[in-house]
Amino acid sequence: GPVVKILVAAESLDTRTGHARIEGSPTPVSVQTAERLACTGTTVPILFDSAGQILDLGREQRLFTKRQKQALAARDGGCMWLGCDRPACWTEAHHIDHWVRDGGNTNTADGILLCKHHHLLLHNNHWEILRTGPEYRLVPPPDLDPDQTPILLRSKSAALTELLARTR
Repeated sequence: GPVVKILVAAESLDTRTGHARIEGSPTPVSVQTAERLACTGTTVPILFDSAGQILDLGREQRLFTKRQKQALAARDGGCMWLGCDRPACWTEAHHIDHWVRDGGNTNTADGILLCKHHHLLLHNNHWEILRTGPEYRLVPPPDLDPDQTPILLRSKSAALTELLARTR
């Protein structure tokens, strides 16, 4: 299928300021828009340094496979955002370590299911998700919580919840 090429300075990506460009379009887009597009897997990141040298052409597997999404659905049971009841079939796989910004890997440990609304909210409003072993925590942006206290996320998978209850 078609591939969207996003051009962004590495410094803009690191600082999350400035703009990115979609190849062939004269209108700049925000770095957050570039991150969101990269997360959906519809892009090939091309990073430049301040001298105009290409730093990174991206990695091959940026999309989660069908099997990986099935595994995430079994583990997460739907959108992992607090209080969201969207089922797994309404979700997208989010790279916890962002594909472009952090060089994140496309694996189930570093992926989490979010519905489109919460996926957009996360990218546009500077939320983060941290993983410590098997636990995932949602970190609010500093304007909502100056301490950025991580909030434990719980799986909505009844099967996994039952299994974990038996092993504890």
